[in-house]
Amino acid sequence: MYYLVITITNIDYKEDIFLSLQSAGISQASSLEALNLKKALSDEFSLFTGFFKSASEREDEQMIITAVIESKDQAREFLNNLKTTGVDLKKQDILRMAVLPAAMAFTSDTGLFEGDL
Repeated sequence: MYYLVITITNIDYKEDIFLSLQSAGISQASSLEALNLKKALSDEFSLFTGFFKSASEREDEQMIITAVIESKDQAREFLNNLKTTGVDLKKQDILRMAVLPAAMAFTSDTGLFEGDL
């Protein structure tokens, strides 16, 4: 078992990413809205920020997706699905991904898993 963490740095590709995850058999995932920490720390927070986000603020929006996956092959298949749909991950900063080995995991589908690291 593995723990998949994806940071979507360009949320314009959110739908492509969700569909590619589903095509790879990764459907039990969680998504969280996030903010680029580097930008957040460098900006001054104003009392009156307004009701609408500027284009530069939207560029700093991110999304984090996490999921327990069975194998690293699912993560590879996800990346291949994106490539097949025309998303060029090498030319743009669209996402960052990490696949971490799980020492212990539980899902209702597979039950308790304890791995040796």
